[in-house]
Amino acid sequence: MLGVRLDTELEERLAAVARTQGRSKSDIAREAVRRYVDLHDEAYRREARRQSTRASKRDTAEDFAFWNALATDAASQEPDA
Repeated sequence: MLGVRLDTELEERLAAVARTQGRSKSDIAREAVRRYVDLHDEAYRREARRQSTRASKRDTAEDFAFWNALATDAASQEPDA
């Protein structure tokens, strides 16, 4: 359940549209929110795919070499037990 407060002008415009379409204000608001979420959710998925594609094209051998060198350096700096 969601409650939304609208300013007077917007609520009057919404009521007028609802009357002309023979629909409830809730129907129209629900459709508007659904379209907004679909639009923005799809934009999020596109960006995630773009970043995933970009990451998959990286040279992972270079990444492994970096992390291995870092681990080796850290191990060499540990005091002997």
